[in-house]
Amino acid sequence: MADRVEPADRARLAPDSYLGERVAGNLRRLLAVDLDPLLAGFRRRPGAHPWIGEHIGKWLDAASLTWHATGDEGLRVRLDAAAAALVGSQEADGYLGTYAPGVRLGRHPDPRVDWDVWVHKYALLGLLSYYRTTGEPRALDAARRAGDLLVSTFGPDGEGRDIIAAGTHTGMAATSVLEPMVLLYRHTGEPRYLAFAEHILRAWDQPNGPGVLTRLARTGRVSEVGNGKAYEMLSNIVGLVELARVTGEKDHLVAAVRGWRDVVAHHRYLTGTASFGEHFHRPDELPDSTSVNMGETCVTVTWLHLTRQLFALTGESGYADEIERTLFNHLRAAQLPDGSGWSYYTPLDGYREFGGGITCCLSSGPRGLAAAAASVFAVSAGRDELVVSLYQDASAAVELDGRTVEVTLSSGVPFEGGAVVSFDLTGAARFGLRLRRPAWATGFGVAGASDADGWAVLPSRLWRGGDRVTVDFGLGAHTVEGTGWNASRVALGWGPLVLGYRAHGAEPAIFDVLDGHPAGPLTQDRPAHAWRVANRLAPGGRRDAVLAPFADLGADGLPTRVWLGRPGEEADVALSAFHGAAESRSSGSLRRGSVADYDLASFAATEVGPADEEHWFALALAHPVTFTRVVVAHGRSLAHGGWFDTTDGKPRLAVRRDDGGPWETIATVDAYPATTAADHGGLRAGEVFEIPLATPVTATALRLTGRGSRGEYGPRVFVTCARLAAY
Repeated sequence: MADRVEPADRARLAPDSYLGERVAGNLRRLLAVDLDPLLAGFRRRPGAHPWIGEHIGKWLDAASLTWHATGDEGLRVRLDAAAAALVGSQEADGYLGTYAPGVRLGRHPDPRVDWDVWVHKYALLGLLSYYRTTGEPRALDAARRAGDLLVSTFGPDGEGRDIIAAGTHTGMAATSVLEPMVLLYRHTGEPRYLAFAEHILRAWDQPNGPGVLTRLARTGRVSEVGNGKAYEMLSNIVGLVELARVTGEKDHLVAAVRGWRDVVAHHRYLTGTASFGEHFHRPDELPDSTSVNMGETCVTVTWLHLTRQLFALTGESGYADEIERTLFNHLRAAQLPDGSGWSYYTPLDGYREFGGGITCCLSSGPRGLAAAAASVFAVSAGRDELVVSLYQDASAAVELDGRTVEVTLSSGVPFEGGAVVSFDLTGAARFGLRLRRPAWATGFGVAGASDADGWAVLPSRLWRGGDRVTVDFGLGAHTVEGTGWNASRVALGWGPLVLGYRAHGAEPAIFDVLDGHPAGPLTQDRPAHAWRVANRLAPGGRRDAVLAPFADLGADGLPTRVWLGRPGEEADVALSAFHGAAESRSSGSLRRGSVADYDLASFAATEVGPADEEHWFALALAHPVTFTRVVVAHGRSLAHGGWFDTTDGKPRLAVRRDDGGPWETIATVDAYPATTAADHGGLRAGEVFEIPLATPVTATALRLTGRGSRGEYGPRVFVTCARLAAY
């Protein structure tokens, strides 16, 4: 199944372009990473933890792609040394993991040793990427010997061990080795690797398997595949696409596309990532606060990888749209501006916590950005058409009509509209030109071009050095209406960018955004790349709020918010008697959500803890206030808990009359449904409970207390809360 387009993998982004500055930071990070800890588990087995071996493979892949695009000599020196060290650690039987003898490759029932095949996957991906970009035969030989070991261990003609049982998450961790095994077949043509890949597909349908292919083919719902673990599942779907390439099995591609479309329709956030709690849940449930662990960088990168694979196979503009969405928004947002660190999770509402140590996401992020330059240009399968799918200042040398053509793209996106494509070549070459027509562009026009499914197409003609094409389009503000979890809220965008707002604690964020046309209240500050919109603070007062690209916020440690409240029922929200109070809770980080921000779609959570603990949320002021009713709102019921267990009583409200005094129970939340530790009793996300008090209460602190829940898991429990207020 031939690719329709081939990405120009030697493209170069201008270092001062929006993506180019982050790619430059990515190169600095790859040059600075201490490789010794990444190789330590191979040099002296066992490694420090079960999946420590994945990191060197991820680094090799990111570094190989980056060196191929940049030609950086220092990076090549590091690449050669790292690949040589990994190859040198391989054992005589081909073993290329970090586990001790006796517990390797699923040979032990201990669940802590079920990441060995996963480690081999990344070792293979890293070595094959290095081989593909350098041609070093020792890398391919090492990959071949590791592949042979996997075949002899898990293949039907070898030991026949169960590959599903050799990996966690219903076997999806282990079976994600499908992708490099298909790549190994493509590089060598050895039938045993293809046979093993097809064996993995049969293993998916074992009683203990995830049913990746059959469930996607039958339902098209990713939430029904395996246990819903997003990173591992998307990795398996990438492998399925690679297998479709070499076998031509259209059913495999159809299943992968169905899964991709399901994510876009029901599980993809508007910034270009997917899943929360690292899993796919019920369709259209997209909570976006820090508390739900949304937007894992590993998921973001694998989603991008899958989308790029489908774009290459089909050449369809919809895939290019999603590549742009992810690169310009969520992937960039997960990276520190200087490239030195990455966030594990990147919430749309709340704090980002960036790190520089060894984590799966810190190793995955550079792999995603390494593909940014190769996402600008592509060439058709017949090398008779140049494709421009992303607008940035960039250049590339591509082969068209048997000639090397230097193509340069000049564009100020995402802050300025328009682009110019120019060519430099010796003699003349005949080819067509295909330019993506973004949905966000206004007044898009290319002289002499026809429209075709999201593209402006110039027919084949002779091109000579100095020829250029002007692409006219503008940028503008637009709104995205919230649905489901974000119903009654609105997000703002500018061109391909999703805009974000620096949240201000418990301040009610109700914004004046006109229905369907924000151009009136939303104004752009130039050249600051900031936008202003009026923030309506109830019960009175207004001020301008400054918005900026979501991808450029969060590095300063301040919380951000994408989905904004709008005038309507919430416009007249009254301030709580505890407005501006200090928040506390029985456990968990105060950076993870708030019970006092007037937004029912965001929530706070206590830390998962023992079942016998009581969980509470509290507000405290330096002075006493008087109130006659309390408002409580549930946060969210997750698969592993999040509600109060009322088996031994309803949640309680307590107050402190003065600073340091005892807690005194004043009421119970009687309307709270009957729940157990495992059953939320039909409790709805954001469900509000009003508790009238028999007499006015004067206090300096208010607390909500009860037992936690565990959902489908246990014995550890936790609780969520969206609002605690008094009036």
